Amino acid sequence: MNEYSIHGGRKGNERLAILSRTVGATTSKFLDAHQATLSGSCLDLGCGSGSVSLDIAKRLQGRGEVYGLDMDPVNIASAQEAASRQQVQNIQFQRFDAYELTDTGRYNAVYSRFLLSHLHDPAKVLDNIFRGLVPGGRVLLEDTDFSGHFCYPASPAFDAYVRLYQALLEARGADANIGRKLHQLLQQAGFQEISVQVVQPVHTQEEGKLMAEITMEGIAGALLQEGLAGEAEIRETVRELKAFRADELTIMSLPRIFQVSAVKSKN
Repeated sequence: MNEYSIHGGRKGNERLAILSRTVGATTSKFLDAHQATLSGSCLDLGCGSGSVSLDIAKRLQGRGEVYGLDMDPVNIASAQEAASRQQVQNIQFQRFDAYELTDTGRYNAVYSRFLLSHLHDPAKVLDNIFRGLVPGGRVLLEDTDFSGHFCYPASPAFDAYVRLYQALLEARGADANIGRKLHQLLQQAGFQEISVQVVQPVHTQEEGKLMAEITMEGIAGALLQEGLAGEAEIRETVRELKAFRADELTIMSLPRIFQVSAVKSKN
């Protein structure tokens, strides 16, 4: 079931590539902190273009294998091409629905970034992850608290983008601010040893400042479908975001990103 509110396909894949580069440093530090748990069979659920899957596969260094699963066939093709180009052998990519994960006791670690916030039933997917982990296995999650965005100076267009994104996911039964709820959701799924931290990349130039406008473009079709904004409003918001981004005196953040780890008990 594809519940992703941002357009997919080629343009969506290009957006994910930019996003991966803008959050790559914070994700890498998160993985560094849990390097010891990355061994055996590892799963990247909602792997997108496969950048984190490939990072994990390289970290394993012959100690295990990575499976990258995603609903978008364009993402899977891009990930497979990247693996071939980088000559990474211990990795497999497959088109797959997270709701259909039925493995039991298979994975030593499961990683997922920016997936749960798009789902109608994230608790079911967390249950699937719990069942899929070996006893003592660890889940590593990164997801958004979208309301935590900021820019300087104030920008009505930026505020409109943040408001419309949250409204869209809410209208579609998802939650752009799920990050703050992950601790509780993991407890309810049966996980233990839950740790939570927050990171927030802030950009003054280059690709990081692109994220607002390309995400606004990415949700335009969905906003129209849900009746949350008209074409003229969307065009003007994108135009103003581009102008704001081009101003060298402005700064723009990404959302607050909750990085959460938890363990499936050995008992």
